[in-house]
Amino acid sequence: MPPWLAWGALATTGAYTWEEVGGMALPLAAAAFVEHRRLDLHRFRRPLEVAALAVFLFLVAARTGVLPTVVNTLFMLCGVRLALPRGLPQRRQVLLMGFLLFLTTAVSTSDLDFLLWAVLWAAGAAAALVQQAWDQASERVATPAGPAPLGRVPRWTVAAVVVAAGCFVILPRLRAGVRGLPLGLQTPVGGQAGLPTVLDLSARGPLEGGTEVALRVVPGQPDPGLAGPFGLLKALVLEDLRDQRWERAADTPRRFSVGWRGPVPPDRPLEATLYVNPAPVQALPLPYGFQALEPPDGETLRPGPGGALRWTVPVRRILPLRVQLHPLPGEPERGMTAQRLADLTAAGDQAGAALRFSRREAPGDLPPAELAARLTTALRAFRYTLDNPSGGAARPVDDFLERTRAGHCEYFASALALMLRARGVAARVAVGYRLGPWIPEGGYWLVTQNEAHSWVEFYDPEARLWRIADPTPPAPPSAFGAGGVAAAAARMADALRFRWDRYVVRFSDEDQVQGLAWLQDGWDRLRLGPGLGALLKAAALVGAAGALAWAAWRFFARGGAGDGLPGRITELAPLVRAAGTPSEPFTGETARAWLARLALLRPDRAPALAALAQEADAVTYGGKGRAALARLAQTEAAAWRIGDPAPRVGS
Repeated sequence: MPPWLAWGALATTGAYTWEEVGGMALPLAAAAFVEHRRLDLHRFRRPLEVAALAVFLFLVAARTGVLPTVVNTLFMLCGVRLALPRGLPQRRQVLLMGFLLFLTTAVSTSDLDFLLWAVLWAAGAAAALVQQAWDQASERVATPAGPAPLGRVPRWTVAAVVVAAGCFVILPRLRAGVRGLPLGLQTPVGGQAGLPTVLDLSARGPLEGGTEVALRVVPGQPDPGLAGPFGLLKALVLEDLRDQRWERAADTPRRFSVGWRGPVPPDRPLEATLYVNPAPVQALPLPYGFQALEPPDGETLRPGPGGALRWTVPVRRILPLRVQLHPLPGEPERGMTAQRLADLTAAGDQAGAALRFSRREAPGDLPPAELAARLTTALRAFRYTLDNPSGGAARPVDDFLERTRAGHCEYFASALALMLRARGVAARVAVGYRLGPWIPEGGYWLVTQNEAHSWVEFYDPEARLWRIADPTPPAPPSAFGAGGVAAAAARMADALRFRWDRYVVRFSDEDQVQGLAWLQDGWDRLRLGPGLGALLKAAALVGAAGALAWAAWRFFARGGAGDGLPGRITELAPLVRAAGTPSEPFTGETARAWLARLALLRPDRAPALAALAQEADAVTYGGKGRAALARLAQTEAAAWRIGDPAPRVGS
């Protein structure tokens, strides 16, 4: 069971493709088939071990990475060991390999889903250990053993989780400052949809939406108006146009932002915290406006291609970015040079259809803002679809404007930017996200890859500002924002994942201090009178003393109870006292061994002691009740008090 639980935990991490996960399950499935058919493969032990070695050498030669090689080899060895006849030592080997597989899984994820697998694995490993210890002890007694006491495993598991949670909360937080190494892992973001760095409309086939989380926007204050300024979150811009293909330019100015303590306008800013997930393209989606940014401790920002801001060091975990925003209707750019203006109005030699469409919908010499507004209105009459009907056409934008009149946001943005450039207006394509649905269960806006979006920025020379034009019709609403039980369950699940990351994965010493301060403030807010306060303190002290006394009784009277008693069986305590100091049980001595030693001292009591040993084995290994054992032990203790024990053998 532990290897299968480790495999289930590994499958949910997303660190491996489903083909790799299926390959890891093959040895375990083959071993399960052998077990089901009761096949004896003992004579094939050596070939199976050679095959496992060959797989390991192949993985090393293929350079699959350190961690994938170790994981695949462990699964292969588990399968071989499970397929062969196995005794107690071999079963312990399987448990150890399952533990190593679980550790390799733990270093590759910190997601909430892993918590459930961790609890299940702990319970499975505890059950395996109990069963192994029970089987080992049962081999030493003549009484047929009953089932192992596996009913205690859930209680032990819950107790372990409670103790672990308590230690997690109160122990000091360590900040080693060490970044994780990939070790050949395919990280969860490796196969996820991300922001495009190139807009190429020549691809065929429909687009596939994704529900992978890009970021969450937590408002700093309950302000419903915050959704407007944060409605579009820009990551980067594409300014180079080459044969209807948009790419990042090397000379794009960086985003207009300052440090958190930098100079900001005097009016009250909007505040929010962006919890940004790792992504293949290291570009932070940010709202339009004058921004003051506060990255987390130890992290810094630097400019990236396409006017983006990015983490200085690529990250593999969710990081918070605090934002103070003074909204602006666009992106400021001072000092636009003539050469840069010429580059941003170049439409290439394939803008014929775009120019014809723009002349038909917006004739005459119009100001940039009015021209963009008319063309945006015309394009919004088109149909939004992910089916990509113009994909693969020789000239995708021409086909979109003159034939299909349907497409996704990249077609709408590319067409509008091309039309504006053909009319002499500097334009570029912006890439980022629309603001996603509000999650009331968590108090934030959720932005997934379904909200990935492209729109247009055109330059207003009078305001020296890049203004926004979004020609794409409204997309279908997110499944998270719909009504019904399924949508509510999806929102609740995402809120739980977010809280797991916020309060568990990134739990810090600052959180500990804030938690203690919250408890102290809560106590102070009670405003208790002197008498009631003293009474509560006395009750707390009495409760703490009672808990300590109960724990001491459990340890010394019952389970330290069992210390000094054979087999830790408390019902034998009267006989231990009656037998006296010369016959005290040895440390670790079983009940049967101690009673056999007593029979050497009192041969006349040998039959009764043998019956008592049989009853003790039935209680310990057969699940029998303890009442009969207690009566026999008291009867034997009375017999020992009446008679004098015989001298020790050899004295």
